[in-house]
Amino acid sequence: MTTHDIHEPVEHDTAGVGAVVAAGVVLLALVVGAAALVAQVVDLATWVATP
Repeated sequence: MTTHDIHEPVEHDTAGVGAVVAAGVVLLALVVGAAALVAQVVDLATWVATP
């Protein structure tokens, strides 16, 4: 026997907005940090290769 809910599902449009924004900020920080790390490695490599 299958039971059915008598209530319609309620959509919460703003329920996960904070989590999505926080995840986006963390992802952006990781990308910026990785870019800074690559820039430092390139700068070091050019410094070492310069006679």
